Amino acid sequence: MTPTDPRLVIEGLQQLVCEPRTATFYADYASLVAALCRADRTLVIEALDGQWLLRGCHGTPEDAQWLVGQIKGAMIEQADRLGYAHETVTWPDGWASIVLLIPLTDVAKTYLLLTLPERERGALKEALVRALLTKDLRPLAVPKPQTAVAAQSGQGQDTSLLDLLDLATLVMQQRHFGAAALSLVNGVARQLELAQAALCWREASEGVLLAVSHMDHFDKTSRLVRGLEAAAGEVLSVDQVVRAERTPAGGGAQTAPAAHLALLENMPDIDGVLSLPLRDESGMTQAVLILMTKPRAVDDEVLNHLLLVLEMIYPRLREQYQQHLWVGGRLKARLLDGLQLLLGPGRPWVKFGAVCVALTLLVLTFGRWDYRVEASCQLTTDSTRQITAQIDGRVDQVLFDTGSLIHEGDALLVLDLVDLKQQELEVLSEMRRYQAEEDKSRATLAIADSQVARFRREQVEARYKRILLQQEQAVLRAPFDGVVVEGERRNLLGASVRKGDKLLRVAQVQGLYLAIQVPEKAIRDIEPNAQGSMLLLSQTGHEVRFKVASFVPMAQVRGQEGNHFLVKAEILGQPEDWWRPGMTGLAKIEVGSRSIAWIVFHDLVDLVRLKFWF
Repeated sequence: MTPTDPRLVIEGLQQLVCEPRTATFYADYASLVAALCRADRTLVIEALDGQWLLRGCHGTPEDAQWLVGQIKGAMIEQADRLGYAHETVTWPDGWASIVLLIPLTDVAKTYLLLTLPERERGALKEALVRALLTKDLRPLAVPKPQTAVAAQSGQGQDTSLLDLLDLATLVMQQRHFGAAALSLVNGVARQLELAQAALCWREASEGVLLAVSHMDHFDKTSRLVRGLEAAAGEVLSVDQVVRAERTPAGGGAQTAPAAHLALLENMPDIDGVLSLPLRDESGMTQAVLILMTKPRAVDDEVLNHLLLVLEMIYPRLREQYQQHLWVGGRLKARLLDGLQLLLGPGRPWVKFGAVCVALTLLVLTFGRWDYRVEASCQLTTDSTRQITAQIDGRVDQVLFDTGSLIHEGDALLVLDLVDLKQQELEVLSEMRRYQAEEDKSRATLAIADSQVARFRREQVEARYKRILLQQEQAVLRAPFDGVVVEGERRNLLGASVRKGDKLLRVAQVQGLYLAIQVPEKAIRDIEPNAQGSMLLLSQTGHEVRFKVASFVPMAQVRGQEGNHFLVKAEILGQPEDWWRPGMTGLAKIEVGSRSIAWIVFHDLVDLVRLKFWF
């Protein structure tokens, strides 16, 4: 008959695991676990050749077979990854139950499956804790009775596994990491009758103190805090339980790491220091629980129970710890976990940096890349015409902007005509006056005076024709169909010009080629007929291929940018309709394959050579 007292159930489980296995082993185990976890059904199933084999059950076989059919692949994957999985199922009669799946530590790949009524959802965490404590089915040594252990050690310890289970349940029920950490250290200190308990968490290769029993706040720079963090660092480095105790006579200390011995020396009111590692699923120590004992040490059985409970509650603590961090802290913690899993514990950033440096050196040394010379470029055409001022005057109107399309005969720019109009009126007045004098002299038969008046009139007529011509020249017109490539409206309006001043430049949209300004230090790498690509600033998503045609063998000074050589390139393919002379962009001329180290450091090498002449 299955006992109902939790203490008797635990003793029955221990006895069952220690004894040789019988045919009813899994059935007895399922019944004991059902009593311990207060489950209405318990199954032990084994994965064999892609199918489930029922090893034992607490409940009817029909219910067991139905539950096995409800196990999904996602639930098994979650259980293997997290150590447990649960979901809600509805029975054919309409009742709902919570199904809990836990992988067992056994000689075969077996799982423990529990069901709890939906109304008992509040007890799910407690049932999970109790079930996790029973998952190890590997044979153990026969435990000694508590009285025998007490007689051998000369002392008794009242802490039982159930007390630690209650503590684990309390810790896992906390919603925030700070409350959970304080519950852990305070509960351990109370149940084990410790002088003090502290919890430290790994940050890189160091331990940071997060909670101390009976202290809500503490000075992070105090000697006690530094001593506890140093002791935690020693546990992180050795990755095992560390114990330091005073000798019975009180005249020294046992062999232990330096930080633990320093704690004993600086705290004369304690008799020992016991540091326990909290490991993640990969077996790496991520936190340390430090116990300061007085007047008696923690015996081995309680220590084993405590380690088991810490292994069980660590995932919950870790989840709460990451939740209380800000977003950047969470990303950093996950990255750090990945680095420690990949590179091992201890200075993960240094190791990661060393790996990155090594990979970078390998890539720089043996890697090759297609090197391309970058330079600014411009669409250019030789079919251009400079529009100059034909007379002196002031610009009155500018009818086109740079880049505007023009047609032959279109008026581009108009000079001020006020003075010419005034001169035209004056000349017309003189013409009428000389005409009147000529008519008067002819009427009085003054032939000589009539001839003089006629000659003067003809002279004024010539001036009049010249004024009309100047009025026509005051309007600058397009010589052909094309586009305005130079001449800004804002710079020309109102400007005084003299005859021959350059005002506009117009170009025909034909015969386009690239004018590339290559820096002097890069011209040595460009070969004849080299090809490349160009991106116009007006449409960076359209790549244009070109081929180097020629270059001007004389450098041009471009201010602070230094000397540049003009390279002319032929555009491969048909020009687009929207292209205009004067458009600029970025050209990359292909030079060939070069080592990555040369691409990165050749400018620096040239600078050093110019500096030291070697």
